[in-house]
Amino acid sequence: MAGPSNVERLGTEKIGKLLLEMSSQTTFSLLVYAIYSVTDTYFLSVGINSLAAAGASIISSVLIALGGVATTVGAGGASVVSRALGEAKPEKASRTVANTFLIFWAVALSITVFGALFIKPIVYLLGATDSIAPYAIDYGRIIFLGALTSTGYSAIVRADGNVRYSTAMWVIPVSTNIVLCWLFIIVLHMGVSGAALATVTGQAVSAGMSIHFFFFRKNRTYKIKTSYFKPDWTIIGEVIIIGFPSFMKSISASMVVVVTNNLLKQIGGDSALGVFAIVNRLFSSLNTPQAGIVQGMQPIVGYNFGQKKFDRVRKTITYSLGSSVAYGLFVGGLCLLIPAALIGLLSKESAIISEGQVALRLMAFACPLGGVSVMIAAYFQSIGQAREALLLTLGGIILVKLPVLLLASRLFSLTGIWASAAVSEFILGVVAFLMLRAYQRRPAATDLALGQIGI
Repeated sequence: MAGPSNVERLGTEKIGKLLLEMSSQTTFSLLVYAIYSVTDTYFLSVGINSLAAAGASIISSVLIALGGVATTVGAGGASVVSRALGEAKPEKASRTVANTFLIFWAVALSITVFGALFIKPIVYLLGATDSIAPYAIDYGRIIFLGALTSTGYSAIVRADGNVRYSTAMWVIPVSTNIVLCWLFIIVLHMGVSGAALATVTGQAVSAGMSIHFFFFRKNRTYKIKTSYFKPDWTIIGEVIIIGFPSFMKSISASMVVVVTNNLLKQIGGDSALGVFAIVNRLFSSLNTPQAGIVQGMQPIVGYNFGQKKFDRVRKTITYSLGSSVAYGLFVGGLCLLIPAALIGLLSKESAIISEGQVALRLMAFACPLGGVSVMIAAYFQSIGQAREALLLTLGGIILVKLPVLLLASRLFSLTGIWASAAVSEFILGVVAFLMLRAYQRRPAATDLALGQIGI
């Protein structure tokens, strides 16, 4: 199907069918990445030891931060592109894509230089112990040097209606990553350096596919000219403002991981950090489809909002929330019923499996509402309401997640740390729902039809 027809379907296809199609493909993409994450942890844990897995986990907060930069330009750019295409402004869409490349390259280069120069103090700041630090340094140094390849343009490709190519941008690089991880760690015994090299190589493949799509692929909805790479500060400002909630979400998530690692370092040492490395990776992977639903929802909401089809916007957010909660209930039940079997997929150490069961069961209670606040923040972001999205993401971390984590760890030690996620998600889910309802009733909405948006 031609590019323009793909875009037009966002405003004409039945919402249920469209959301299923968009979300299933984005979920598939993310699941492939989740499989890589789990496989990577397995290779490190079984092929080397749990300290190596913990070392890579320490650097995960850096990967989250790098992802935050990519997501900022990706989510912000996708929102602007979706609405521009809905408003029949292809030149604005083209200029937006060009300027997102400028933003990303400038920031990524700065991160590469900073990380390469200060890798050792960084890993200790992130919570590494003396036993784990050597693994984290070897892994992190390569990750920092490869920062320029950590692109985030699949969201903009989806905004163009090209879901299949967006899916390929995940599947091909991640498949490459998995094969190289096995080769470098298990066959060539390159240790954590091999895992990092595999990651950066996969990112480079994704970057190459992004460049091919925007500059060499035929039958594009819009074409990017060289002149569009001149900084357009209006567009740059719009992309950053709209994408900033995603950036703060990633940075805040990184902050939570850093604080958690440091608390675990103080309370439980190497053992607790090893458990967190395994259980957190497993937990995140199991909840991947919720992120897929969010990503599938955003281009539908953005395009229909641009065309002022507010009833379709309402249906999209309603179906998305219902799907997220239903899936969360399923995953939560799975973690409660067979935690040992799930953890055993990633580690063969009896101590990790024993303590990990307690952690996973307590974290399971966060699953049902885990996608609600993220979903509603993404909804606000997609319709250009950056303030509400930022308040929900940043406020949720600073005012809810971190205080709950710190208080729970002080009162209940390790048990409190594992349980804090469930308490935080319950509070954030309620707050997010109330914010959505308040926005629905707000009389000062830009368009009276906005009063129809909500659930």
